[in-house]
Amino acid sequence: MPTNPRTLALNTAAILVAGVVWVVFLKTQLQPGATPPIEHLPPGPVPDFTLTESRGQPVTRADLLGKIWVANLMFTSCGDTCPALSAAMSRLDRALGPRADLRLVSITITPEYDQPAVLRKYAEGYQASDKWLFLTGERTQIVRLANDGFWLSAGTPGTVTHSDNFVLVDREGKVRGFFDGMKPESVPRLIEAIGKLP
Repeated sequence: MPTNPRTLALNTAAILVAGVVWVVFLKTQLQPGATPPIEHLPPGPVPDFTLTESRGQPVTRADLLGKIWVANLMFTSCGDTCPALSAAMSRLDRALGPRADLRLVSITITPEYDQPAVLRKYAEGYQASDKWLFLTGERTQIVRLANDGFWLSAGTPGTVTHSDNFVLVDREGKVRGFFDGMKPESVPRLIEAIGKLP
């Protein structure tokens, strides 16, 4: 029996609407900005990477295994959101105190300019402790880490847009939560979430 064109069109529209609803659901549940409860976020592994810290030392995913870490994207010449994000990370740095099992990781999205010496000067401006790392390296690695590991936007070549979220990573190198770095309540919420991790 031939299919009625009107019925076919309605069925197609229904499938498209269902698909859009599902995508929106996934974005609100799992994508940056939603800040899903830590216990409800399916942990995803951070891919391997090798970047360079502001003191000139290489830092890899393996170096951070066994530690809880909070990551964000930034660039030193940013005059808008980055100073606010770095100020929030600085508050987190001070609030957590000296902890050998924890790292704060700020990754530049303009590695062409933000070489280690530039990042070191920037870190000194925020009185960063030894547990707060500032990383640079190959742009392809940074974009892959941001997009595939953190589910964050790191912009595209020629742009300097990036996510405002902080990413909580557990001791096994798995993403466990997102926190809006522009909201004052994110620092206490991050401290609480860190305390829930084994």
